[in-house]
Amino acid sequence: MYKRLLIVGTTGLFFLLGLNYLLIYPLKETVTRERERQDKIYWKAFNAIQHFGVQPDKDSEQKAKAALEDAHARGLSKTRQDILQNYFQDLERCFQGDRDSCKKANSDMDEAIRAPR
Repeated sequence: MYKRLLIVGTTGLFFLLGLNYLLIYPLKETVTRERERQDKIYWKAFNAIQHFGVQPDKDSEQKAKAALEDAHARGLSKTRQDILQNYFQDLERCFQGDRDSCKKANSDMDEAIRAPR
């Protein structure tokens, strides 16, 4: 009886380890790669918007818009797109003279830095 329990236990352990290796580990790696891809896209767009905030001219505005469009085209998550879009729109309104948008742009920047995963 003890021998059978030992064999069943050992077989179960190998089964679970094999299942982990074949299913769970590749899934974790896929999720990690996707998160890294999303992070690269997000921070590229964030930096373009940040540059527009520092130097608000037509060229930097066009680059920020292009970065937002590129982020959308490359499949950035909707939540992150909304955060970046709000930040950019508040910066635009701030440079047009809306003082409330200037204050909101700072809070949007903080939210963008703490971007959700």
